[in-house]
Amino acid sequence: MSSIFRWILLGLFTLVCIFFLSNIRNAFLSTQPDQIRVAIGPDTSIQKISEQLPGSQVLNEKTGLLSVPYGKSWDYIGKTLSIKGIFRANTVPLEHPIISWRYYGYSLKEQVKGFAQGDFGKFRSPFNRKEVAVLGELPNMLLRTCTYFIPGLLLAIALSVLFAMTASMFRRLGALMDGTHALLVGLPDFFLIVLIQLGAVYATKYLGHFVLLIVQVGDKTPFLIPFLTIALIPSVTIYGTLRIAIARELGQDYVVTALAKGLTRREVLVSHVMRNVMADLLAILPKATTLALASMAVAEAICGISGLGGFIVSPALQSVSSMSAICMALALVAMAFHVFYALLRKKFIVRTGEVV
Repeated sequence: MSSIFRWILLGLFTLVCIFFLSNIRNAFLSTQPDQIRVAIGPDTSIQKISEQLPGSQVLNEKTGLLSVPYGKSWDYIGKTLSIKGIFRANTVPLEHPIISWRYYGYSLKEQVKGFAQGDFGKFRSPFNRKEVAVLGELPNMLLRTCTYFIPGLLLAIALSVLFAMTASMFRRLGALMDGTHALLVGLPDFFLIVLIQLGAVYATKYLGHFVLLIVQVGDKTPFLIPFLTIALIPSVTIYGTLRIAIARELGQDYVVTALAKGLTRREVLVSHVMRNVMADLLAILPKATTLALASMAVAEAICGISGLGGFIVSPALQSVSSMSAICMALALVAMAFHVFYALLRKKFIVRTGEVV
């Protein structure tokens, strides 16, 4: 029970840290958080405008400078759009960007208030530019991401186990696979995605018909590109771990004894070695899943997919109010996989120790 309580505390601490880090951009200011500048027509005055904006005060009538409550500059700019006689409203730029921990703390406080009231932020849809509540869209984003993330991760595990076993059975083929593994270890995931996209473009050009969807269009979501990316990157990590683990087991006495009794190398690998490297496989799966999530985020961003990872990485969505909620949702997905792996280790891995 104490172990479960400790892991729950660790999970909560992780979510809190993600919440703080996902809002770190608010610590960097390039505009005044408590001032706006308005351009008005000849039929009104800056004083009349100020009277229609409760909490504002005139700082400079000639330049149309108004002071507003701290941190509310964008809210007040939105309010000015409904006031007749205002041509334009802008924020007031600072002479140079600054780090403001006061504004950072203010933004955290406002978000916590919103969370307490059930408001987890909004973002503008990239397709119709309408504001969408993240809580309503989150299930769709999660489903969209899982359609290729879970199959890709399962394929990565299956391929890495199969290739590691094959490389251990046939030494020459194993040397070729190890060389390919060494090459893929240094291959960036975005490079792989761009290669697949270029291949699809040239295939469509030469064949004269559509081959592969490379970006999201409406409700049509690319599947093959994120699927292959998620499958390849983690499988490289799992393959390397299993190759080392299998080589270690092949040098054990029980393998020598089994071979001496007449069992073939394949029979020893399948019946004995794979069972003993299960601990190594379950130990590397959390890291492989983290790599898969990172690759998924890059693939979604490049393909313009509105999934959990693409939402976080996409430059067009970096300043939305729902960023921290999406980051924490993605962290919960990662935690769910880690808990699942921990349960598998507890069920299938037998721990041994010396008796004192």
